[in-house]
Amino acid sequence: MHHRRPWARRPSLLTAGLAVLIAVVLAACGSGGGDGARAAAGDQRVTLRIGDQSKTLELPLTLSGAARGAPYGLAYSTFADGPHMNAAFSAGRLDVGYMGDTPVLFANAANAGVVAISVAENPVNSQTIIARAGSGIRTPADLRGRRVAFTLGTSLHGYLLNQLDGAGLNQDDISPVNVPVTSLTSTLASGKVDAIVYTRQYTAVVARQAPGSYEIQTRPLPQYSVLLASKSALKNPAKRAAIQDFVLRLARAWSWPKANAAVWVQKYYVDQLKQDPVASRKYFDSLPEARYRPVSPAFVASQRVQARLLGSVGELPKSLDVDDELDPAFTGELTAAFAKAFPAT
Repeated sequence: MHHRRPWARRPSLLTAGLAVLIAVVLAACGSGGGDGARAAAGDQRVTLRIGDQSKTLELPLTLSGAARGAPYGLAYSTFADGPHMNAAFSAGRLDVGYMGDTPVLFANAANAGVVAISVAENPVNSQTIIARAGSGIRTPADLRGRRVAFTLGTSLHGYLLNQLDGAGLNQDDISPVNVPVTSLTSTLASGKVDAIVYTRQYTAVVARQAPGSYEIQTRPLPQYSVLLASKSALKNPAKRAAIQDFVLRLARAWSWPKANAAVWVQKYYVDQLKQDPVASRKYFDSLPEARYRPVSPAFVASQRVQARLLGSVGELPKSLDVDDELDPAFTGELTAAFAKAFPAT
């Protein structure tokens, strides 16, 4: 019998801390961010307020020129993770935002007023589990009873639960440690935890700060990047049309990094993320190209699995309906637009 730990009995991070997060993001959204926000200043056209993370959307759109000539403005705001972006959606400060798949479920549970409009599916998951030197952890099954750090409500959380489930475990079988994503490396280096859930692109950084740390063996899982749109924005005909056009432009821009790998690694990994250029190029070359497309049945099925796993340990309501994060009408419109814009795909 597993006894629910105190943190799992409390409401989810998004629910319990929503007021605090909203207070933080109001200031961030108010100042905007990036060249797109400055370009939109004084623009009398419709302006889409875009939630971004590390310029993951803004950079390919700008570098590829795909955003050039858009008949609407783009105002970018940068967020540390999906939960903070969800708070901005709840506060009515965003029209479109980008995040991993797990925060979408928490947005649904918090009635953040958003729906998933497009997903990029990557068959090679960039997430991983890194164990400290001497821990003896080799597989997810070895995490039973161990202290594992991750960021609650992010895609790292969903990834961990999927890996534990494959080993016949769940969150109650480990000692979870909830820390901000920016503190994962230092948390492992401090020796306070046995493992962290992170992304593969930072393994070299982790190894420098936590010598002897290593990736454990995990099972392959698909990874989804998700574009969300606020329901209120989709009710506005002008913004609805702009959002559809934005997704098409982003889909075109998404192929630019692979076609211009050297520039992308420098601009994104080195300049933006401050990563080592050699390690970053090796990591980037290991990733297949993934283009944003309309919401797919595979994504919905994956969300149902995560909703079940999170619900089973009290992080989300067991009654959560994944269909509430979908907009079939917009998905149909976007699917038709994709068929016209990309006839060969």
